[in-house]
Amino acid sequence: MKRPQLPNLRDHRVLILHKKDHDYQVLSGQLVRLGLKIIEPVEGQALPWSEVDVCFFDANQAHKNTFPWPDGEPRVPLIAMFSAETPERIHWSLTQRVCAFLVKPVRSSGTFLALQQAIFEFGSRSRADAEITQLQERVKARRVVLKAVVKLMELANIDDDQAYELLRESSMTNQMCMEEMCLRFLQSGCEKSALNMLRHQRRP
Repeated sequence: MKRPQLPNLRDHRVLILHKKDHDYQVLSGQLVRLGLKIIEPVEGQALPWSEVDVCFFDANQAHKNTFPWPDGEPRVPLIAMFSAETPERIHWSLTQRVCAFLVKPVRSSGTFLALQQAIFEFGSRSRADAEITQLQERVKARRVVLKAVVKLMELANIDDDQAYELLRESSMTNQMCMEEMCLRFLQSGCEKSALNMLRHQRRP
């Protein structure tokens, strides 16, 4: 049986939003030993989020302005660091869609596990979100096709199969997808010109 492969963490860029205390020193030392690079924020400058691959943050100190994106829409894997596990702080962190947790004080174990969980979870969520977006676009496209078929049925006094076939032939003649052809038909304005457009573009 093939051994499962974990993501290679080497050279990942990490941002640690935490005061530079003992926990920070222990965590940063572990990350460096794992081959990751620590991003050091420059005082007076905006945080370089475009360069961040994963972010650790102090969940007991974070607030709604900690991240530059809307609540629950993280652009990088988030790992919440907890000392006081209060219901309010846990709930807030969950609404940010954190991918993993790390309990303080930071110890010799737990950091590698949190990193692997965060990267895996973030990747899974990103793929799921992309699939949902794709499905939503398909539903939207099907609605456009349906509207075009109904409109063509009324204009040409034909049934749904004939209307669909006419639209399909026009899309093939114009070398464009069915959805694009239907949208063009619906946006053509004048009903007579729209019908003539389809009839003239049919295959001989």
